[in-house]
Amino acid sequence: MVDCPGSLQQLVVEFIASHVKEVCTSQFSLTEDTYKLYFRDSNAFFHQKVANLLLRTLDRKGLLNDLSMTLFDPVAVRLSQVNLHNANNITCKGLKVLKSHQIQSVEVKNLSKVSVDELISCFGEWTLNNIQELSVSGSSFSSTHSQKGGVCPRLYVGLSKLRNLHVLNVSGTKLASHALLNICTDLHHLSSLDISNCIELESVECLRVRANTLRSLSMYNLKVLRVKETGDVLRELKELVHLDVSENKGTHDAVARLIPSCSVVPGLLRDPAFGCKLRSLDISGQDQTQPEDLYVFLKGHPHLEFLGLMFTSLCLDTVFLDGYNITVTGVARADQLVEALRRYPTRIEYVPKILYKIFMLTSHFETPRPDVIKLILPVMNTHSTQSAIQLAGTACLYNLTKGRVGEQIHPHVLRDMVHTTLTAMSNFPEHAQHVPRCPPPSQGRHHPPALPLLPPLPRDRPHPLLLQKNGLLTLCCDRILHEVSFDKYWCARLVLDCLLTFHDPSTDRMAVAICSIIAAKISTAQTTLLGARSEYMQKLLALVKRRMEEKMVDMTLKFTLSALWNLTDESPATCEVFLKENGLELFQQLLKVFAKDAAVETKVLGLLNNIAEVSPLRGALINKNFLCQLELLLWSPNVDVSYFAAGIVAHLACASKDSWKDPNTVRENLLEELGKVVISWEQPKEEMVAYRSFQPFIPLLTALNMYQVQLWAVWALHHVTTKNSKRYCHMLVKEGVDDVLRNLVTVPDSNASVRELASRVVDVLQENGFNNKNL
Repeated sequence: MVDCPGSLQQLVVEFIASHVKEVCTSQFSLTEDTYKLYFRDSNAFFHQKVANLLLRTLDRKGLLNDLSMTLFDPVAVRLSQVNLHNANNITCKGLKVLKSHQIQSVEVKNLSKVSVDELISCFGEWTLNNIQELSVSGSSFSSTHSQKGGVCPRLYVGLSKLRNLHVLNVSGTKLASHALLNICTDLHHLSSLDISNCIELESVECLRVRANTLRSLSMYNLKVLRVKETGDVLRELKELVHLDVSENKGTHDAVARLIPSCSVVPGLLRDPAFGCKLRSLDISGQDQTQPEDLYVFLKGHPHLEFLGLMFTSLCLDTVFLDGYNITVTGVARADQLVEALRRYPTRIEYVPKILYKIFMLTSHFETPRPDVIKLILPVMNTHSTQSAIQLAGTACLYNLTKGRVGEQIHPHVLRDMVHTTLTAMSNFPEHAQHVPRCPPPSQGRHHPPALPLLPPLPRDRPHPLLLQKNGLLTLCCDRILHEVSFDKYWCARLVLDCLLTFHDPSTDRMAVAICSIIAAKISTAQTTLLGARSEYMQKLLALVKRRMEEKMVDMTLKFTLSALWNLTDESPATCEVFLKENGLELFQQLLKVFAKDAAVETKVLGLLNNIAEVSPLRGALINKNFLCQLELLLWSPNVDVSYFAAGIVAHLACASKDSWKDPNTVRENLLEELGKVVISWEQPKEEMVAYRSFQPFIPLLTALNMYQVQLWAVWALHHVTTKNSKRYCHMLVKEGVDDVLRNLVTVPDSNASVRELASRVVDVLQENGFNNKNL
C-alpha cells in the first residue's frame, strides 16, 4: 500500500489551480480591452516545467476559459508545451496568449470553439518555426464550411508553415486525400503520422513522398486498409519502426457490407521484404489473418517488441509466440487486456469490450492491482458520456477494490476511484439492477459498524451490474467511507437520489447504509441541506413505517434510523421537517412495537434527543403519551437506552413553563427519576455516543436550580472525555465548556455529585495538557 506522495511542486500547483481567485486578481487591461488575471504576488514567476504543469492541471480540473488563459502572460508564466483536453470554454480570444510563448509541443482534443486553422493562427513566429509535435485529434480543420470532398485550402497554408514539425496527429478528423498530399509534401521532417479514423481518406498514395522520413504510422480503422494499392504503399515505407493497421471488427458502413473486400494485412505478413525495421505492429481486429501468415512474419522479424492482436482469434493461441519476448494485446490473458487498455484508451469501439473482459477476470485477482485501476480511471473520465464504458468500468472498479485486495490499495487511489464512480453515477442517474444485501449498522450514535465486504458480482449475466448499483456496491465499504477523502456531501446527495429513484430492497439497503455513515462526516450545514428536503425525509420515514407495519427489524430499518439520527443532529431545520412529516407519531409507535429492542430504542431516542436540543421544538415532545414512555425507558436495563432517555428529560426540563401543562407533577417527577437513574449508571467499557459540538450542554450545565439536569450533562462529558480524550478534550476547551465546569467545581451551593463529576472532567483535561485555555 506504499504510494509516493506528491512532490511539493505538484502540491503547490494543485493548490494554485484550485484557488485561482485567491492567489490572483482580475484587472481590466486598457491596451487589450479585456479583463486579465494577475498573480497577487508581483514577483511570481513560473519556469517552463512548472508553467506546463499548471496548464495541464487547470485543464484536468476543467477550469480553463478565456479569462484563466490570461494568467499565462509570458512575463510571469512561460509555456513550452500546451495540452488541452478539456477546454470547451476556450475561444481564439483566450488562445492568443500563445503568440508570446516559445512552444515546442501542442496537443488538443475535440476543440469545439476553435478550429485547427485558428489554433495555428495563434502561434507566434518562434513556435511556427520550431514546433515539433502537433496533435489535433478529433478537431475541426476550419471554421468555414468545407466543400464536398475537401477542406478550406487556407488550413494547409497554416500547416505548411510548421516546417520543423516531426510528429502530427490528425486522427478522427475530416482529413481528405488532397490534404494529406499537402502535408506529406510540405512537412519534410515528418517522422510520425497518425491518420486513424479519418473516414474521408480515399487513398494514401502520397505517403510515398515521406518514405525516407516516416518511422511511425497509425492507420487504425481506415477504409483504405482494404484497398490493394495501400499494401503497395506500405511496402515502400522501409524506415517504419511502428505500424498500426488495426481496425474495428465491425464494417465501416452499410455500403461496405455489400462490397466484398480483403484486408491488405495477410499479404503484407507473407511478404519477406515488408517492414524490415519494424519493432511494433498492430493488426488488432484483422480477423482474416491466419496463424501461418503471422508465423512467417515473426520468423523474419526477430527484433519485434510489440504485436497487437486485439479481437483476433490469434491471441487465443499464442504457441507461435514461444521463444519471442513480445508484448501482446489481446483478450486471452490479463496481461494482454491490461496492455490493451494502456494502448487503446481513446478507442471507443475497443474500450467497452476490453473493460468487460477485464471485469470477467478481476473476480479471480488475489493481489492488489492499482496499476489496472489507474488505467481504468482516465479511460472512464475520457468517455464520461458513454454508458457502456461507465457500466463496465464501475463493475471493474468494484471487483478491484473489494475484499482483502481492496484493503491493500492506497487511499489516494481509492479517492480517485470514488470521484470517478460518483461522476458516473451523476451522469447516469437512472441505471439500476439487482445487487446483494448489505450488513447491519452499529448502535453508536454516529458509528455504524464496519461494513462486511460484499460478495463478488455474478458471472452468469451477459453484462455487468448496471451503473447505479455498481456505484453503491463500491461505496458500501467501511474503509472507503471512513478512511478515504472525497466529497461526502455530493456522495450523500447522489445516494439519497438513488433512494428516491429506485424502489427495491437492495437499493434501499445500500443507500441508507452509506448515508448513515456519511451523514456523520459532513458539516451541519450540509446535513441541513439534505435533511430539510421533504422528499428525502418522506422516503426515509416510509422505509421505517413499512418495517414497523411488518414488525420486522432488519438491516434496512437500523441503517435508516441511523441515517435519520445523523441527519437531525444539530440541524433544527431537519428536525422541523421530521415533525412536519409526522415523524414523532411514527417514532412513538416504534417504541411500542419494538419495545425491549435496545438497538431500535437507542436510535429512536437518539433522534428525539436531537429534537429536544432545539428549544422551539421541545413543546412537541411534551405530551402525556410520550412522557409516560420516557419515564419507563429511563430505567431500561440497557445503559444506552437509559442514557438517551435521560438526555431527553434533561433538555425538556429546561423548556419554558408554558410548554408544561402540569409542571408541578410530571416535570418534578421526571427530574427526580433523572437524578436517581444517572447515579445508578456504571461507566460502559466502550464509547456509546459521539458529539459534533458541546454547545447544547451549556444551558444544561448552567441550570443551577435543577441539579439533576447538570448531573446528566457532566456524566455525559465525563464519559466521552475519558473514552476519547484526544477528540473531546480539545473540543471542550475550544468551545469554552471547561470554564463552565470549573465554575461548577467552585460554586459552594452546587450539588456534591455534580461537583465531583465536574472535577473529574477538569482532571481529565489537565492530564491531557489542557490547563485553563491551553489549546
